[in-house]
Amino acid sequence: MKKTISYLLVITLLVTLLVGCGKSENKANGNGTKNSAEVTGKAADDTSDKEGTKTEAKDYSKQEPYTVKIMLPGTAGTKDCEEVSALASEILQKKYNTTLNIVRVGFGTYAQQVNLMFSSGEKLDMLYNDRGSFTSAVSNGQVVEIGQYLDEYAPEMKAQISGDDWACTSINGGIYAVPANKEKAVAWGFAFVKSIADELGFDYSKIKTEEELVPLLQAVKEKYPDMYPVMSNGGSMSTMTTYDELGGDFGVLENCTDPNNTTVVNWYETDAYRKIAERRYEWAQKGLIMPDAASNTEPWANMIASNKAFGRFTNVKPGIEAEMQKASGKEIVVLPMTDAYTTTNRLDILWYVAHNSEKPERTVQVMNEIYTNPELQNILVNGVEGKHYEFANEAKTMVRYPKGVDGTNTGYPSYPWAWLNEMITPVWEGADDTLWKETDDYNKTAIVSPGKGFGWNNLNVINEVTSCNNVKNKYANALECGSVDPAVALPQFIKDLKDAGVDSIIKEKQSQLDEWLAAKK
Repeated sequence: MKKTISYLLVITLLVTLLVGCGKSENKANGNGTKNSAEVTGKAADDTSDKEGTKTEAKDYSKQEPYTVKIMLPGTAGTKDCEEVSALASEILQKKYNTTLNIVRVGFGTYAQQVNLMFSSGEKLDMLYNDRGSFTSAVSNGQVVEIGQYLDEYAPEMKAQISGDDWACTSINGGIYAVPANKEKAVAWGFAFVKSIADELGFDYSKIKTEEELVPLLQAVKEKYPDMYPVMSNGGSMSTMTTYDELGGDFGVLENCTDPNNTTVVNWYETDAYRKIAERRYEWAQKGLIMPDAASNTEPWANMIASNKAFGRFTNVKPGIEAEMQKASGKEIVVLPMTDAYTTTNRLDILWYVAHNSEKPERTVQVMNEIYTNPELQNILVNGVEGKHYEFANEAKTMVRYPKGVDGTNTGYPSYPWAWLNEMITPVWEGADDTLWKETDDYNKTAIVSPGKGFGWNNLNVINEVTSCNNVKNKYANALECGSVDPAVALPQFIKDLKDAGVDSIIKEKQSQLDEWLAAKK
């Protein structure tokens, strides 16, 4: 889902200016806002005067009335959104004289709707988006610099997010987004319906690679000819690799789990990519991958629930099996196939204040309350108690669907990872009650890419980036879904990329990376 939104936004946005994570400039931006060194370098909860006396907290309940309009993906019923908005507003009105208006849009059309609202000037205050749109949204002036508001309107949130993480959402000295508090590392694997694999008698615990999946997938095809062994997720399929995209565009560290690997390469020209494309095409020819994988828009959970599909490639993290079971209603097994690793881009879910917002400071104030208030975050994530969820234990640390409700018929789908701070919400039944500690440990123990923190600036090759993106959009997804013959399409893809200037991009990125690495020594 996240990859699909990123892919669509990259197509629809007109300008990309990638300035990456962790590279601060000690100057103010054009509107005089604080630079990132000022915002991230001092104590975030600084509410004391020079003598160290704690200042009185301000009473914001007398502010003039204001409604914050929030937009995020995941289709939900209009009435359901109104009910959740009303519940959340009860909390916010007492404290800030603020009400909420929650709008949810399907994953398949979310990117287009965001850009329509940006361009039309329609009221929009606060929105979800992912890493793929970050620098484009900033350079196009579509989002507000929020660093200027953090000290007064969001001191608690500011304190809880590390300076390193704030730096990852900073450009030219300004902070432009709030990174979601969730897993900040990734591994890749294959998810499938447990009951079907068990019925077929497979010891799937021994499967460690894509190649070792083939006997299981073939058995599924033979036993259930009307079921797709492998489906796509929103028209795309993960390549299941450990490369570091180094801020995006083109040029990667092919294997970022190697601490000595600092050579930037064209991913699409590697033997690893060629083998992936060949394997996917072979699978598609054997009927192991759904025939319309590159254009499929049906939600994966619906396909699992309706027995149309057996499995899909997925990210792996603590609690992923329970999360997928909640969405599909089926018991899911996830087989990890890569190490867990972290890069700058793994801070992948970001929350913005839209340029359409009439009162950005009030929106930042709401962000702060959502990030730090467990009751409010739970309402926004899970909806109305008794209708969309119910508590599964007396301590109210675990939730589940009410009787008759599941992930396919709820009027308010729960995607904790999409909100600002899932780690203060109750855990969904099926996951361990230690999930958030496991997630924190996962973040701390993941392999760190030697390129983490590198800031990619594509200004010198912006024309080449635009041309290469047009080429990529023509070939990459089709190759990765097995929809075209790589013997024909891949050489042409590589040639078209070279003609579009990909080697210039890689040369520029290598130069910047070398300079950044030298400065770290």
